[in-house]
Amino acid sequence: MISSQKIHQDCLAEVYKELAEIVGLETMLKLYDVLKGQQLNFPTRLYASDKVKNKIVKTYRGKSPQSLAREFGYSSRWVQEVLKEHHDGNNTD
Repeated sequence: MISSQKIHQDCLAEVYKELAEIVGLETMLKLYDVLKGQQLNFPTRLYASDKVKNKIVKTYRGKSPQSLAREFGYSSRWVQEVLKEHHDGNNTD
C-alpha cells in the first residue's frame, strides 16, 4: 500500500480527492489499493428491496406503512403493496 506521507494530495485525480475528503486519506488509499481499476456503481437506495420486503412483513405488527416507509426509504404506497402481496399470498386457499 502507498504511504500517505508520500502522496501529493494536490495532484490526486478528482474522484480520489473527493473520496479522501469524505473518508480520510488513509481509508481512501486502502480503497484505492483494493479497488483501483474497477468502476463502482452505488444504488440510490441503501437497502435492497427484496430484503426490505421480508423485514417489512416481519416487523409490520403495530407500525404504520408510513413509518415503515420512512424507516427504509421507500414510499408508503410501495410498503402497502408489499403488505397486500403478503396478505394475498397467505390467503390463497
